[in-house]
Amino acid sequence: MLSRVAENIFWMSRYMERTNIHLRNLQTLYIASQDGLPVISWDNICKEYTNGNGGICGSAGEILQAIVFDSNLDLSLCNNIMRARENARSAQDHITKELWQSLNDFYHQMRNPMLKTHIALYDPISVFDQFIKQCMHYYGTVDNSMFRGEGFFFLRIGGYIERALQCLLLLKRQMLICNTDTDSVDAVSWRYLLISLSGYEYYLQANAGSLDPQSIYAQILFEENFPNSIAHSLNQIASFTKSLKKSNLEEQKDNLEFEIGRSLAFLKYMRPDNTPEQQLNFINELETYIYNIVQAFDRHYFKVVY
Repeated sequence: MLSRVAENIFWMSRYMERTNIHLRNLQTLYIASQDGLPVISWDNICKEYTNGNGGICGSAGEILQAIVFDSNLDLSLCNNIMRARENARSAQDHITKELWQSLNDFYHQMRNPMLKTHIALYDPISVFDQFIKQCMHYYGTVDNSMFRGEGFFFLRIGGYIERALQCLLLLKRQMLICNTDTDSVDAVSWRYLLISLSGYEYYLQANAGSLDPQSIYAQILFEENFPNSIAHSLNQIASFTKSLKKSNLEEQKDNLEFEIGRSLAFLKYMRPDNTPEQQLNFINELETYIYNIVQAFDRHYFKVVY
């Protein structure tokens, strides 16, 4: 597979994973605000999507409309879908027609003016539900139609890298919003974080009693059986990277496996103290290790021809 094609598939998957996590998080934040328990102000959400420059004002619905549909906003979800589609177009010979159709349908759904109006004036939840279902359609199409070759492996690796990075960003934001040792009001915001990561039911099964921020922190980072945990994502990255070994240079593979192994070892054997400062430092250091994995892929696969 050409390095250019591998990179296209890798980034297609990253953009789709980013879109899915952002959709779920924005939907959860909106639900929290409607329940009278806002986790983060809409002004701060604006700053996240405008790199701190602001520029979006109005009601929650109008802010969501811009974040989802404004093509002039670089970090908007419609731009994620457009970029995923363009990457898929460049790799069309290496993905199935069903996968291309799924991405194309999502792109045209994002361009629906009725949905754009609906999210601002009526019911944002129903719009988010439609988009999240389209994400699930994409994941199902990948699982049931993609040949288990190099393209599939790069697709999965890109998705799990993005999932790990986005989950770390959400966890970091939660740590900055509230101290893990504070009262039950903050515990409610941790509950919404779990909901946005589809981890609330799993938490209730594994932990009896009230919500414990320390346990939630541990679940998102260390619980290998939780699909949206960092541990699960890194294990999957390691597994799919090994599948690339048959068709790529050993020297490249050794360097990449070193970066992945170092990240896994750090996550497995290092444990921060139960203080917000130490936990944030741990998240930042782990994030650096994952970016090193991305750079290793960039050096050894995407900037060479093989």
